[in-house]
Formats: sequence, C-alpha cells, structure tokens
Amino acid sequence: MNIEMKFALSMGLILLSTTAGYFARRRGYLPETFARAIMTVVLVVGYPAVGFLAIWKIPVHWQYAWLPVLGFAQATILALIALGAGRWLFKDKLQRGMVGLACGVGNHGVTMAGFVVFLLFGDEGLGVNTIYAIYTFFALVLLSYTIAQRYTPDATGQPILVLMFRNLLHWRASGLYACLAAILLSSMGVSRPATFDEYPILDSMIYLLIAVAYFSIGLRLHLPHLMEIKRAVLAVLVIRHGVGLGVGFALAGLTYLTPWPMEGLARNVFVIQASVPIGVMGVAVANMFHIKPQQASALFIVSSVAYLAMGIPLVLWIFG
Repeated sequence: MNIEMKFALSMGLILLSTTAGYFARRRGYLPETFARAIMTVVLVVGYPAVGFLAIWKIPVHWQYAWLPVLGFAQATILALIALGAGRWLFKDKLQRGMVGLACGVGNHGVTMAGFVVFLLFGDEGLGVNTIYAIYTFFALVLLSYTIAQRYTPDATGQPILVLMFRNLLHWRASGLYACLAAILLSSMGVSRPATFDEYPILDSMIYLLIAVAYFSIGLRLHLPHLMEIKRAVLAVLVIRHGVGLGVGFALAGLTYLTPWPMEGLARNVFVIQASVPIGVMGVAVANMFHIKPQQASALFIVSSVAYLAMGIPLVLWIFG
C-alpha cells in the first residue's frame, strides 16, 4: 500500500473513529469519562510501542541531531508564549493550561504534517520527519506532563524542576525510555527483526492506535463548546500556526551561527513542522489531568480542520 492510500485510510479511520466516539457518548453507550482511561493507555502503552519499532529502524546520523533538539526547543517556546498570553486572555487557570498544552507538541505524524513532508520529499523526507518527531517523547514527559501538573485542579505547587525529575521516574515516562532504547539499538547496529518488514505489524498497530485515540477524542467532543472557546481558538491559531512558523524560521536561522548549520532537506522538514495543528498528545494529557478535556477535543478539531483547509495547500504551494 503506497503512502497516499495509507493517508486516505488514516483520514477515513480518523473520521469514523471520532464519529463513533461522539455517538457512543450521545447514545449513552459509554460515559465520556472513559476517555481518560483510553488516553492513558494510548500514551503509556500505544505510543511507546509504535515509537520503539519505528525509531529502531532508522539509522542514526548525527548530522540530523538538530531536528529533535530544535523541535523540543520550539515546543517549549510556543507553550511558554501560550501560557504567558493566557494570563491576560483567560481568567480560568484550567483554560490557560489547556491552551499551553495545545500549543506545545504538534501533530507531526503521517496522519497530518508527516504526509505533507512525504508528498514533497518522498521516502527520504519521511525518514527525516520521523527523526524530527523523536522530540515528542521527551517533550511529553518534560514539558506536557509538567504543564499539566502545574495547571491541574489537583496541583500541589511543587517547583518545576521537582516535577520534571519525578516525571522522569514515573511510569508515565515509558515512551521516553522506549525511544532511548530504540536509539541505542540502532546506534549499536542491532537490526530490527525481519518479521516487522515481512508483515504489516507496525502499520496495524498504528491504525489501531489511531482508531482508539480518536474514538476517545469523539467521546469528549461537545460541538456547542466551540462558541465557548472563541478566545482559545484564536490563541491557538495565532500561536500554534502563526507564531510557530516565525519561531521555526528563527531557530533554523540560528544554526547558521554554528559550524553545523541545518540545511537542505532537514531545514525544509523542520520549517514545515514548525506550523502544524494540535497533537493528539495534548488532548490525551488534558484528559489524564482533567484540564478541560471537552474543550481540548473541540480545539483539536478546529486546529486540524484549519490546517487541512489552509495550511496544507499553502505549504504545498510554497515548497512544491
């Protein structure tokens, strides 16, 4: 199956899964609070398993080290900008936390921006994109979980460094250590078992993960909430999509002040990924820590639709 068919299948699966979750709640088949348990499994088991197998296959080339490093830097900068702007945009502390999570880790995978990278640069671009996305496993633990613990209704007021250290030792950090293990295996020249190339095991895992994650988003989706989060929508569109692009250009430019500038394909992938919609991880963390999960789902849908309608055509026009 080629990448275009995979993307079409993914989009169809996303639509069906979200709709199924939405109607499961509306019909009373499942309580929407069940989404928290689903998202916990997605973050702690699903993403680590898929990430481990995907990263293990990638040869380690240190010239691409800028990608995950600057990806983490960009997510941190955007999250801090969002939290700072939230101080005068929102009186509600939870809503500030939700927007901070939304503007951090983006949707970099093949179901969104990763597919655009493939259309423009083929298999090589997709491989570089996977290297870039490694940062998400670090950002989830050190950035998203820390923000969530500062803004959750159960916040204890502990120092940020203490929260980060505890997150590193928590079972929720499984994805980070799975990523490190895969990088270590790849750098040591340990080949991934041929079984994963002979059979569509990884693809099947990805589709299952998509179905489960978006089903839980549908469980939390309340369409009338869109009118209640007008400021949050505007903040995300401006920061995540607009400011994000500017920060991406600035970070890429800074590498030219070093002996190892980020050029060519790596630079193009980084710039494209600088302005992408909200990632599923942001919605998952909002569910896990009770940070406006219903509004987070609605915000996710708006950001994704805006990118599909305007972001993708613009990127294809510029880089194509």
